[in-house]
Amino acid sequence: MDPLSIAGLTIAVLDQLWKDSKVLETKIKDENNRTRALQMLLFEPSTTYGGKSLFEQFDTDVQDQIHILLEEAAGVLDQAYQLLYRRQQAAAKDKDAKMPKHPCSPTPSNSIFSSLTLVVDPPRASSPASQVPSDGSLKRLGSFQRLRWSLLDKKRLESIVREFSELNSRIHESIKLWCLGTSIGVDLHHLRRLENDHNSRALGFNIDAKLQLAASQAQEMSQSLEIKDAELDQRFKDVKSVEDRFGVLEWRGKPMLVEYRSYQAESPVPVEMDSRTRYLVDNLANLLHQPKEIVFRTPCCTGWACQMQRNRVAFMFAIPDAVEPTPVSLLNILSDVSPPPALGQKFWLAVRLSRCISQLQLVKWVHESFRSENVVFFPKIDCQEKSSASESRVDLAEPWVLGFEFSRPEMYFSAGLGDTCLSRDIYRHPDRQQSPTQPFTKLHDIYALGVVLLEID
Repeated sequence: MDPLSIAGLTIAVLDQLWKDSKVLETKIKDENNRTRALQMLLFEPSTTYGGKSLFEQFDTDVQDQIHILLEEAAGVLDQAYQLLYRRQQAAAKDKDAKMPKHPCSPTPSNSIFSSLTLVVDPPRASSPASQVPSDGSLKRLGSFQRLRWSLLDKKRLESIVREFSELNSRIHESIKLWCLGTSIGVDLHHLRRLENDHNSRALGFNIDAKLQLAASQAQEMSQSLEIKDAELDQRFKDVKSVEDRFGVLEWRGKPMLVEYRSYQAESPVPVEMDSRTRYLVDNLANLLHQPKEIVFRTPCCTGWACQMQRNRVAFMFAIPDAVEPTPVSLLNILSDVSPPPALGQKFWLAVRLSRCISQLQLVKWVHESFRSENVVFFPKIDCQEKSSASESRVDLAEPWVLGFEFSRPEMYFSAGLGDTCLSRDIYRHPDRQQSPTQPFTKLHDIYALGVVLLEID
């Protein structure tokens, strides 16, 4: 290879190393911001809690678990400190400079977040992590030192940052669970703080808090999502049916998924919807209309329409982007005689459905009709496979859960109308089969999830 080519290759390699360093710097800043927001949310006194902190509202067991998680994160950061401290000390020796010694004073348990920072500020003697060299100090090391840093220590630091990021995510999810799933999660003032607080919004806690508030304050719905439009009535005449319970139609320039739910299935003649049923339907539509994280795996409900001639309602859902508007149910896929889905796809599907039910229960929702016919998939548009069968072109890692019953929040009593259909009864807990007398609870959704997981297996 000629010298010019070698020089060009060297420049390209150095340029990529420097770009990787900038990506790493961005990752560190992101983790910093998340850690700071969590610190402020947990330990900053608030009038919501009578001048005390959110941390003090948890019981002793939860506080101990938070301490354990934060101490584990502090240990990971100490590895980063040791790595960067040695590198900066070596560079300082090259310039006849002296680095301050690593402080060994323990971090107080009530301020453990003081050691949980990846901020690259000038060294201070208050915490180990604060002595991580700043971006400016790294630049002052000169080109040779930066090259040596990129070649020798960058991979190790990337591994540490990745480990800290994963641990930080665990801390984030655990604290969100304790904020919403423990006894304090029913306090409306606490939920409103999570909904409106700047740090809570930065962490994404506001989304689940808003859903939980919507479930607990369903009687205060500000708008009705019922659509009364003659044009929509005409569109329903041209709807493309999918597996009896679903349909697809064009509405306002976009394809919409339609789900039909009967409200008086046993009546042979049209029956006008009563006010109680209308309230429950509108309540469900509003809950499904709320912004949700993707982990919920529930499409956004844009409205509903009453079809009295058939004693049913039609819920309308937005169809995800970059997919074909031809849904296929999990029941249909599992019943197909073609080769079964790959094991990896089954694992991803099981994880997504389990997290869906877990997330619903976190915000105090219940599904009540979780079964494989209520889990649908959409074939991807950019799929390279030429097969015309939709089942062979779906990604089982992208399920969408439908089929919610009219009463969502767990605090509402479920009337439990009798249903002797065996194909639906097998998904129900024994206490809820035939003509149930007990109200629906989270346990019953978990039972149904177990049956669906057995089907997938």
